[in-house]
Amino acid sequence: MDHAWKRLSQPLSRRAGSLFRHHRFGLYILAVLVGLASGLGAVLFRLGIDAWSQLLNGADDYTVSMGPSVGLLAPLGSWFVLVAPVLSGLLTGPLMSRLGRTPTGHGVAGVIWSTRHGDGTMAPLPALATTTSAALTIGGGGSVGPEGPIAELGASTASVIGRGLRLPRLSIRHLAAAGTAAGIAAAFNAPLAGAFFALEVVLMGFSADAFIVIVLACVSSTVLSHHLLGTTLSLSLPYLDLSGDAQLGWVALLGVVGGGVGIGFMRLRFIMLDALTRAWQRLGVPIWARPGTGGLAVGAVLLILPEMYGESSATLNRALAGRYTLTLLLVLCVAKMITTSLTLGMGFVGGVFAPSLFIGGTLGAAFGTLVAPSYAPAAGVFGVIGMGAVFAGAARAPMTAVLLIIEMTGQHALLLPLMLATVLATFISRFLSRGTLFTEELRRRGEDVEDPMTTTLLGRTHASRLMVDPPAVLEDTAQLNEAASLMSRRGVSALPVVTTGEDGARELLGCVTAAQLAGALLSDDSDDASPRPATVAELSLVCDRLPCEAEATDVLEALTSTRLEGLPVVARAAGSGAEGLVGWVSQRIIVERIYEVQAQARAASVTYTSWGSRLQDKWHSRPVPPRRTSRISSRSSRRSRRR
Repeated sequence: MDHAWKRLSQPLSRRAGSLFRHHRFGLYILAVLVGLASGLGAVLFRLGIDAWSQLLNGADDYTVSMGPSVGLLAPLGSWFVLVAPVLSGLLTGPLMSRLGRTPTGHGVAGVIWSTRHGDGTMAPLPALATTTSAALTIGGGGSVGPEGPIAELGASTASVIGRGLRLPRLSIRHLAAAGTAAGIAAAFNAPLAGAFFALEVVLMGFSADAFIVIVLACVSSTVLSHHLLGTTLSLSLPYLDLSGDAQLGWVALLGVVGGGVGIGFMRLRFIMLDALTRAWQRLGVPIWARPGTGGLAVGAVLLILPEMYGESSATLNRALAGRYTLTLLLVLCVAKMITTSLTLGMGFVGGVFAPSLFIGGTLGAAFGTLVAPSYAPAAGVFGVIGMGAVFAGAARAPMTAVLLIIEMTGQHALLLPLMLATVLATFISRFLSRGTLFTEELRRRGEDVEDPMTTTLLGRTHASRLMVDPPAVLEDTAQLNEAASLMSRRGVSALPVVTTGEDGARELLGCVTAAQLAGALLSDDSDDASPRPATVAELSLVCDRLPCEAEATDVLEALTSTRLEGLPVVARAAGSGAEGLVGWVSQRIIVERIYEVQAQARAASVTYTSWGSRLQDKWHSRPVPPRRTSRISSRSSRRSRRR
């Protein structure tokens, strides 16, 4: 029975795998499934945050009341904010140190790294550990956002599905971006903003195929989120309007200031991370104990400013409603920057997307209170614009910023000033910094995603990744006849010459070419005052060589200038400083790399097609039956010939 089932199921599984691997329709089905899975993960993540917050303080959002705890920590009263981060840290540290380790990194930066260096795959177990730790962090008072773990969870969900079906690398990348977008769309109730976030930030490019896949995932995740969590706006505000073109001057100024604040937030986040990391290392505190220990510092800040607890959604609503003074708004803006940086520097887990919105909202509300003190809705109008400006400056994603604010607030009347503010904030961001809130972490790891070299075929690939073993190696004592014979057998025109030291290391002397050997062997001693060389070491060797760190451009330049078919790759020894032979780079390797990419592209163009195009090809390739002529037409043709 099992054998019969296997015989019947194997053709079906092959057909199903072919449908998902080679047809757009199958990829669109997977996009919907990824969206549903990511949306469900985002909903469960939100419920986990609320459950942990309810357990500790008795409320989903502590910043609504900011009173004493009525939950598990009720005996501590208002002092529970000092203990809640410590409890969360004691759980987060061991969980991340044991299950959260991954070479791709975490959050949005990890998703960007995986989509650029591989096929977009992210391990599911570290993603689950990150999501759980972030729920503990936010519910326990950590001043971070939910979008980073949600993006990682969505990308890992898409990776599991894509790798299980053995999809092409490009399809897995699109699904990973779709999973990220779906998670953000479900978390912020902003499907279009989630789609553009994946295109602008994760993929950093636009294509019709990627847009369709991402939008399908965002729509399915948002519909599921609406059924489970409702359809309310993330920020409920009265109708806001910015009447008069003269106000656009203030909007432009807010955009410039918001872009600078966004970059300042990014700088502060990494400055504090470096400082706290050095402090942890000097004190000898292990990684798993850092969140629990650092929770005391986070709790001390919450004891002074309980408005910084978690995502601070209620605090942001009050700021946009104009219920805070100018001084307090500025204090909340700066405090959020410090508290978020402190939380992440202590080893807690979370995103920086939502904190940047809070920083922009309080900055804009303070700006509106300052420039229009007599206009009641000024705090809400400029606060919403400030949210978009700071996020655009920090993330350098102006379209995402505009769509996100419009979808979160429903304030379509502010579309024009939002566009102006986000564009100016993006300009200031590019002027002040090369990295963004998400790409700066990759820059610190040696990955510059905005480097023009990344768009080329070889990019900044080092010679150590292009090299292979030399076709043969000549010792310095080799005779000319032996060298010529070896070069003929290997079918090459150049070989490296080495000398072996006392420690067995092979130091490169240079390269000998076929032309040098031919000239030396054909020369006559009587015609030249100098005797003919006896060994290859006595020849005038080619000294050109490539270090392991040489980039692909340097390799191509060396191969072009020397006109040799290959060059040796060397590495300097630690003790002696001599350059030892470690590999060989040839023109054939470069050609094979180009051919591999071209062959993959041609195979993808053949297999990745649509049902309509295949049907059209079959229709045009069908055999055409011979045309029959009637008697009347044949008679008329004979008459015409006679005439």
